[in-house]
Amino acid sequence: MARSRKPIPEAEQELWARYLRGVQPLQGMPVPPEIEAAAPSEPKPAAPSQRTARPIPKTPRAAPIAIGTAPSGLDRATWTRFRTGRIAPDRTLDLHGMTAANAHLAVTALIAGAAGQGLRCVEIVTGHGRRSGGEGGVLRREVPLWLNAPGLRAMILAICHPHVANEGALLVLLRRQRP
Repeated sequence: MARSRKPIPEAEQELWARYLRGVQPLQGMPVPPEIEAAAPSEPKPAAPSQRTARPIPKTPRAAPIAIGTAPSGLDRATWTRFRTGRIAPDRTLDLHGMTAANAHLAVTALIAGAAGQGLRCVEIVTGHGRRSGGEGGVLRREVPLWLNAPGLRAMILAICHPHVANEGALLVLLRRQRP
């Protein structure tokens, strides 16, 4: 059964035609035909009873990843192996001596690079931060926030400390890339 095609609005045709003007075709590939851009017609006045714009629906935000909490969708055996340290990290990043800005870049590069290479587990060493005085170091406090940022959150499945007594390091379990 053939699908019926919806007519493309004139505004989108114009936008597509402008986009195609700046595209260079790949060598040896045929050039797609440009859509004839019709002159934009005058907008029709809306009836007083009709709404002119619909509100944009809000997308639900993903819940933040809690450290040491099993995520939904991960079986108990894998969670236990991860939490007890029996899944060895493929890479380790030591943040000792880094500024917060450099550490943020390093964490982002580590997670993105490891996810891109299909690695399963990485370790981030923040240290306890006792030298700074107070509750803990800046990096120990900030790294979980960086891992929950929208760009990295989609690549991470779970986070935990490698040992109950060691809160100066984090193990990060990355999502598997499905084809």
